[in-house]
Amino acid sequence: MIYLDESGDLGFSLDKPYQKGGSSRMLTLGAICLPDDKGKYVQRIVRAIYQKRKRPLKHELKSVDLNMADKQLFLRLTAKMLQEHPDIQLRTITVCKQNVSPRFWQDPNVLYNYMVKLLLLKTICQCEYVDFIPDRRSERVHTKWNMGEYLHQMIQEASLEHDVINKNCNVVPMDSAKFLELQFIDFYTGLVWAKYEFGDDKMADFMSQYRTTNHKLFFPES
Repeated sequence: MIYLDESGDLGFSLDKPYQKGGSSRMLTLGAICLPDDKGKYVQRIVRAIYQKRKRPLKHELKSVDLNMADKQLFLRLTAKMLQEHPDIQLRTITVCKQNVSPRFWQDPNVLYNYMVKLLLLKTICQCEYVDFIPDRRSERVHTKWNMGEYLHQMIQEASLEHDVINKNCNVVPMDSAKFLELQFIDFYTGLVWAKYEFGDDKMADFMSQYRTTNHKLFFPES
């Protein structure tokens, strides 16, 4: 199973401050990859956040709704899960849009698909069967986006050069309100994005200590 979400936006209005007429400077895609039978461990973390807030599950929480204590609890429980279940993977990729080629500005969906390819194609090719669950919001926002067709093409192209185990990648966009796994990756992706967008360091120690994969794309050389 792979669950995918995003933080930031695909806009390129970079001449004004973010949230004051301008777009986010960063876009982060995040995914959690796990065996079919391990979704319950991810769900428990999300349920713990709701229980702490005394909030019913039907009132969905988004990453922007989490306070400091929520984030600390989330990271502590996630660290414990990663230690106990090494077959659960957390992956992110963050693009610095200010350095993106203007060609992407005309059709940001191309940038989005390219990021998905860098983030997940190798993982998908190494698994015989994959259920890929992106947040349905993404499908509505990206009007020309057909992730199923795109990934099928990428898998076929990869098989020309490498051994590919994958026999089927089933893409099924779902509503995050009904899938706690999507809410989990929304929380996680939001924390990673905030690290780069706002310089929020809450993720720094976590990313250095625990088994995660975090790529940066089009960032200036330091």
